[in-house]
Amino acid sequence: MHMRMFERYLAQHFDLTVTERQGEHVVTGELRAKNGSMTVPVQNHIPRFGGNQYCESFAFQWERFTNLQHDSVLKDNSCRQRIQDCTHWPLDTLAGSSLIECGCGPGRFTETFLSLGLDVVAVDMSNAVDVNLRNSGLRDNLLLIQADATSLDFLHGMFDLVFCYGVLQHTPDPRATFHKIVRYMKEGGRISIDVYRKFYTPNPWALPKYIWRPLAKRLSHDTLLKILRWYIPRYIDFDTRLRANKKHGDLMVALIPIPCWNYLDPARPRQERIEHAVLATFDALSPAHDHPLTMAETRAMFQASPVLKDIQVEYGANGVVGNARRTQATGPGSGGA
Repeated sequence: MHMRMFERYLAQHFDLTVTERQGEHVVTGELRAKNGSMTVPVQNHIPRFGGNQYCESFAFQWERFTNLQHDSVLKDNSCRQRIQDCTHWPLDTLAGSSLIECGCGPGRFTETFLSLGLDVVAVDMSNAVDVNLRNSGLRDNLLLIQADATSLDFLHGMFDLVFCYGVLQHTPDPRATFHKIVRYMKEGGRISIDVYRKFYTPNPWALPKYIWRPLAKRLSHDTLLKILRWYIPRYIDFDTRLRANKKHGDLMVALIPIPCWNYLDPARPRQERIEHAVLATFDALSPAHDHPLTMAETRAMFQASPVLKDIQVEYGANGVVGNARRTQATGPGSGGA
């Protein structure tokens, strides 16, 4: 935790006792709420407001697939392009803006936001925050926090941008989570979220998953990962050939109930595609919660908030994407929650 970020985002509500520091970075210490409501340990540079709860599968997967999806590893700009295409934010003009990333994981998007010169507060309930720290390094524009991303009331109204991708569907109540994170926006701020799309017809990204999730969730994470590492290398070439059929490929993959999130460009090296398929399939089968929404449900979720305007809901890279602006400053009861 860099002292600059502490002063900007935490000092108003917390006193800091430093046990160990590294230059301007706090390694260990304690935050004590000025109203006496809580004390929060700072361990390994990160304030720990609590975590894990229902996120054990994500802690497990990101310790094993630490930076597989990062642009710097893939040697492309797929994360940046996804942010650009889905948020519609003018990325080259955002330097100096403040952003809270709700559910940051190991930092695939954090990496891009830091490169754009934003102040980033990256929050995750799981120990993925430690993986994010290893990937992102010590920065004077990054504050990592381990916490439920809906619980940081002292950050309400502090951010120009709120970003939450790949997260809402994995919370117990995506709508309630959404209305709580809306509160982090400043007046005029912008929010961008995505959520898995709910399907009512056979689809390769849904049907095999929901057939096997009831069993997969009961397996230990180690057992599930071993199963995936056994069958996906044996199945992925056949799956790739099916998907290449432009007319019937998606339907055939959907009706063969073998989960294989085989999404990487077939021109990429085979072993790389296998690793991504194993990760993405584990990510699909193992979480405690999976609550997709339709486009209509997502739009209704946005429209239920009395403080949002310029609402835009559309299909995106990971399901349904929603964007909006905040119309008024945070106040009691605002945010539609």
